[in-house]
Amino acid sequence: MASHIDEPRRRRGVGLLSAVILAVGVAVPVGAQESLATVDSLALAGRADEARTALDSWWLNERAGSNRRDRQHGLWLRAILTVDPNMAGLDFQRLALEYPGGSYSDEAMLRLGLISAGAGDLPRAAGYFRTLVTDYPRSPRRRQAEEWLSDHLVEVEEAEAAAREAEALAPRSADSATGADAAAAAAVQKPEADSPSGAETASLRYAVQVGAFESEERARDLLVAVNASGFRARIVRVPESPLVRVRIGAFSDRAGAAELMDQVRRRGHEATIAADVPDEEPVP
Repeated sequence: MASHIDEPRRRRGVGLLSAVILAVGVAVPVGAQESLATVDSLALAGRADEARTALDSWWLNERAGSNRRDRQHGLWLRAILTVDPNMAGLDFQRLALEYPGGSYSDEAMLRLGLISAGAGDLPRAAGYFRTLVTDYPRSPRRRQAEEWLSDHLVEVEEAEAAAREAEALAPRSADSATGADAAAAAAVQKPEADSPSGAETASLRYAVQVGAFESEERARDLLVAVNASGFRARIVRVPESPLVRVRIGAFSDRAGAAELMDQVRRRGHEATIAADVPDEEPVP
């Protein structure tokens, strides 16, 4: 994708990103388990190695029996403590998708925008910041997102135009696609809910997940919005989780799901890859 951030700036941006991830803390929710409060205190004090050790202990010994609030807090801490921006990005995506409106979701959205901007992907960064502005109007991070969008307005418009032009020059159809391309094309062409059959599921593992909710009504609202974008989404559950998930496509390899995920994001939706298609239970 075209970028207006030159290579030295990109390297500096990625380097600064790690500092940004660790530097900004949020308050510990009242009632959080003491071990998580300890991890948070260690992180804010700059004792990152000790914080990681304490978090690893909590993750191994206490997470399975923890409540939703504490699991969210643990995921947040893991994201800000990792030294790998890519791994942090995956955890921030989980926070945004699985805990929409949660205590850390707006912070996660901000950092996803910073990660994308640091990597030179301005359209994706703009998508995250726009979501933060529209979906989290009371967030203290809203003004920061608005300022970024204002400061980079021209660059974002140029990058988005270049991306649209590149996509138009390389049209794809189900007739010409093969393998993962064909599966991705099929997921885009029929905007109605669809789940893989039992025989198909045995060889399919990966899907694109665009949301996870406690409320089935909210999941259906997202289903309508995703299908309105031209995709073929479905609503499912997976064992040992109360969440209702909205997913698109089913693939035997991660590459196919990654290609579809990029298409979904280009159309303005949050998306991540799920790897448990065989465990899906369709929601009527």
